[in-house]
Amino acid sequence: MTFRRKVVFLLLLVQIGSIGTLAALLYPRINDEELRGLRQRVTSIASTASLMIDGDIHQMIRPERASYALPQYQALQLQLKKVLSANPGVSYVWTMIHSDKPGRLWIIGDVGGGQGLDTRGPGKPYDASHIPDLAEGFSFPTADRNPVRDPWGVSVSGYAPIRNRAGEVVGIIGADIYDQQLYELRGQFRSYVLLCLLAAILVSLILGELAATRIAKPLKQLAHGMKRVEHGDLTHQVEVTSHDEFQETAESFNRMTQALREAREEIKRAFLNTVRSLMTALEAKDPYTRGHSVSVTRYATEIAKIMSKSPEEILRLEQLAVLHDIGKIGIHDVMLQKPGSLTSEERVSMQQHPVIGAKILEPLGLTEDELSIILHHHEREDGAGYPHGIERGKISDLVAIVIAADSYDAMTTHRPYRKPLKPADALTELKKHSGTQFRPEIVAALEIYLEKKGLLC
Repeated sequence: MTFRRKVVFLLLLVQIGSIGTLAALLYPRINDEELRGLRQRVTSIASTASLMIDGDIHQMIRPERASYALPQYQALQLQLKKVLSANPGVSYVWTMIHSDKPGRLWIIGDVGGGQGLDTRGPGKPYDASHIPDLAEGFSFPTADRNPVRDPWGVSVSGYAPIRNRAGEVVGIIGADIYDQQLYELRGQFRSYVLLCLLAAILVSLILGELAATRIAKPLKQLAHGMKRVEHGDLTHQVEVTSHDEFQETAESFNRMTQALREAREEIKRAFLNTVRSLMTALEAKDPYTRGHSVSVTRYATEIAKIMSKSPEEILRLEQLAVLHDIGKIGIHDVMLQKPGSLTSEERVSMQQHPVIGAKILEPLGLTEDELSIILHHHEREDGAGYPHGIERGKISDLVAIVIAADSYDAMTTHRPYRKPLKPADALTELKKHSGTQFRPEIVAALEIYLEKKGLLC
């Protein structure tokens, strides 16, 4: 065998091996990322939906056909239909309870099928022994680890426990998504890998030694990009200017990572929009807090601008400050609208709403700093806040800004237990507690904003 043929043969093996390695490493990443995004979405939907279901009412519905006539059943079906209509792409939303047989469940509520109509109803048995992820849903929000194929297509389902007022699990809620996208993507990827292999053989036969040298650099770039994607960096773009099949591969690689990045952001935006809608619904129930989150966000962003915070930090406040009280979804309305002082027990329960809010937003994959805006917005500079009593100097600037904005808006708006303060009086209160409850420079920035708006006259 001549040297040229050896080089061509070696180049052929290198190209086939490299593209095969790229496919072997990238394919699981694409598959895992797509499935992870789908699992996060259905888990978020199920987790959020479980908060909308009254567990005490759910307990009253017996697994029998006679329950159709119960007002509790009709109320449950109405809530499930709202969940279905608020989440495009979800095919079914249902609730189940345990039966006296292991692995067997009773269906209680069930809507979907493309028309939003009742499909089975209370009392229908369901064999869940072959779905371990569903059983875990009675303990914590989760989703199918692998897509399930059935007569209706390929589905991924999310599950979350339904709890009564005492915190006991009284059932499970599920949301089903039938999605062919994952399998179509796999087929496209396999076809594209085959095309790349054929192109590599052709290049090897034509270019020989020259091709071997030219291919070394783009292969290295592709391999580097592949590793970046493998470690979760979907922002990385591979730059190959060889004007051959490898440049096409790099461009396709870049398009795929961009598509994955956009899909992940879309899931994040959809979740945020769902949570914002719930936040609006929560405030709409109480005329005293209506618009509170929007006002807090406005004050917080204006303070941040005066303090010369970066555009990224201001955007983070715009996205998350409006959700600072989302955890109040888990607090009973009686406590939220109580005209007098809370009892010690009620106060302890109320102080859990930042923790509840952080748990609701966990599926978003937010950073610790982003979650702290929700979790720590009732902390104090002197460490006497809740829920963790963070020590002085360990509260981030963005959290401290939301703390001041939240307190100012609360003092200047109507509450069932007191009348609002004038802006100047509220600012005086903030100054009075500056250094103990509030950060002095933030109070000073708020004063500049209020003077600019003419609210201190």
